[in-house]
Amino acid sequence: MILRFRKIVIAIGAVFWLAGLSSAQDRCTEAGSIRSVKNTSIGRFEYVVFDVIRPNEPTYTVETRRPPFTDYPGEETYKIKGNKFKVIVFRSVNWMCDSRQRFRLPGQAIRGIRNLYAFEGISEYVVGYRSRSRYVGTYHYDVGSIRKVVMKFRK
Repeated sequence: MILRFRKIVIAIGAVFWLAGLSSAQDRCTEAGSIRSVKNTSIGRFEYVVFDVIRPNEPTYTVETRRPPFTDYPGEETYKIKGNKFKVIVFRSVNWMCDSRQRFRLPGQAIRGIRNLYAFEGISEYVVGYRSRSRYVGTYHYDVGSIRKVVMKFRK
């Protein structure tokens, strides 16, 4: 009786484990995936770097916004540190994966970074920075199979 109960529990556990594997999100290996997001500092500048897997070359736009910042359906409001804010919106990306995020915050200029949402091929990030700092611009370059999209801020 106990042996039969153990077999049933193991079978149920295996079903849940396999169901979890099949529904696990992509590890950001497909073209168009934002593989990682990180911030760094070099000299008088701080950067937010997005690694996007090529050959898909998603478009992106950068705009100035003011709080409140909400998720896609507008149900949850996020508090982002900083006095000024830039939002980068990527289009035509693989939005079903979990990108690695490595932030060292707060920096001198950059105070907060947050993914607001990823849905239907669009991924949106907000970067909060201090009012004495200045947003310099956004550019991109290719390194092998990775397109690096870089937001640059003066400290």
